[in-house]
Amino acid sequence: MLILIIVLMIVLIVLFAQFGSNYYTQVRVIRRFFKNKGTTPDAYLEHSTVLRDAAYESVLPNGTYDIYTANDATELQPLVVWVHGGGYVGGDKSCAEPWARVLATELHVAVVSINYCLAPEQHYPGPLLQLDEAIRYLGKNAERLRLDMQRIFIAGDSAGAQITSQYAALVSSEALQTSMRIYPYVQREQLRGIVLCCGFYNMDTVMHARFPAMKTFLWAYTNEKKIKRFVRKDEMSAVRQITRSYCDVFLTCGDADPFRGQATELTQALTAADIPHEAYLPKVAGKKLGHEYQFLIGTTEADTALHKAVNFIETRL
Repeated sequence: MLILIIVLMIVLIVLFAQFGSNYYTQVRVIRRFFKNKGTTPDAYLEHSTVLRDAAYESVLPNGTYDIYTANDATELQPLVVWVHGGGYVGGDKSCAEPWARVLATELHVAVVSINYCLAPEQHYPGPLLQLDEAIRYLGKNAERLRLDMQRIFIAGDSAGAQITSQYAALVSSEALQTSMRIYPYVQREQLRGIVLCCGFYNMDTVMHARFPAMKTFLWAYTNEKKIKRFVRKDEMSAVRQITRSYCDVFLTCGDADPFRGQATELTQALTAADIPHEAYLPKVAGKKLGHEYQFLIGTTEADTALHKAVNFIETRL
């Protein structure tokens, strides 16, 4: 019996050591827990159409998109590109469907929700490059897809919000383009604004949020076990890259979301740079609005966030 106990203890120690030292093992476990939140109201299902799983011809894996349009759209449609969340290691473009159908129906915009390569199979800055590839592809096919590429918005949730905020910095900063050696397809005058939901924007303070598995997410994405040692962390941090040329911003985050402080930091940076922005940071007595609360359409706060995002885009079309 004693020998059996010793053997079991050794096995557990080995497994624990492997789990703690190998992000592949951790990611395989974490991916099982990702699932979409929220459903689309029936009225918007009836008045919108989606084409799923088209390819945007990426040189990297997982380069597909869904495109949502209003059934009665006749003119060229402004473009909203959605970048999904999932801690860089999981998630899927389908998460945006509730918001995408509402935006397409209400505003007569084309909403393109993209997939991108996941970590750790692909490291930073793979998803950022693919976001640009997707928009470049859409631009080259704008006539066929009936897109107005002079009116572009980009939106993202969670890790997708980080990617979106960094891409906006890249579009607005020649210095960042030069240092990263990435020259985006989108010009500053084309980018009308970005929508950021429950994201994180400062790699120096993000670990203070104590978001579950955040260390693993960033380790898998950057291939650096501690984000503070990642030599490119500043270029990932929107709060460090905002210039007076940064685009207009709508951002939201729930009061019980660990990233609430990140939203506050970004709001302060936007204010300091005199960037037009709207922040919806609800706090409701008796409720705890957690991560990705905005997808729970039908709840008062999620509906308010969506309504405010619709208004934000509409006033900039």
